[in-house]
Amino acid sequence: MDGACGPVLIVSDRSEIQALGDEHPEDRIYQQKVQDISKKYAFFRRTLGDGNCFYRALSFAYLESMLGNNKGIKKLRQNLIQSREDLLAAGFAEKTFENSFSTVLWFQFLDVIDLVETDGSVSQLLAVFNDRAASDHLVQYLRLLTSAYLQKQSGFFEFFLEGGISIKDFCAQEVEPMAVESDHIHITALTQALDISIQVEYMDKTDSEVNHHIFPEGSKPLIYLLYKPGHYDILYKASNTK
Repeated sequence: MDGACGPVLIVSDRSEIQALGDEHPEDRIYQQKVQDISKKYAFFRRTLGDGNCFYRALSFAYLESMLGNNKGIKKLRQNLIQSREDLLAAGFAEKTFENSFSTVLWFQFLDVIDLVETDGSVSQLLAVFNDRAASDHLVQYLRLLTSAYLQKQSGFFEFFLEGGISIKDFCAQEVEPMAVESDHIHITALTQALDISIQVEYMDKTDSEVNHHIFPEGSKPLIYLLYKPGHYDILYKASNTK
């Protein structure tokens, strides 16, 4: 496991997909699922299990997919510029935004996009994501962006909430704080906010097959994530699969 003989990595190097089997060697159903998923994916990349793994996995995989893709980088930068207005529209105080979110989080994300465009190396991207402060800034911004989108589209998302909680309270309790795990509603909101498509492979204990879900439905996935109960990692398709 990562960190057994050294510092724990926030985002690891890629590993052969079969290495997933090392985690639960005694679990027959889990081992069957590893064999199933290895038919479509060649590698995976671990993320730290600190409650922020979905945002970490999504942002790293998205930025990694942009390496060498100038058109995609331009789209991402435009989305980020627009997101600043969305945060203000969602009710985040402008003074707070200017003093904290804009100068630290927003510009931090722009800096990473610039790095992806000018450097274009996975090693530099890994260095950013394994720097705790820089990595957490990216996660925090995506949490705020998710919150802003949920509030912007509250008429749609409120039907997915239980217990009579409002969208605003849900965001304050379950979206904006660091280290709070993410669910279907978070994934739906953030992928729509960023205008990207992802496929999540679910390795849970519900049955013996690996099921998947594409966000949004019917789209062509750009990146692939692996979900195991309470945790997300990054997947890489085998070259002979579509």
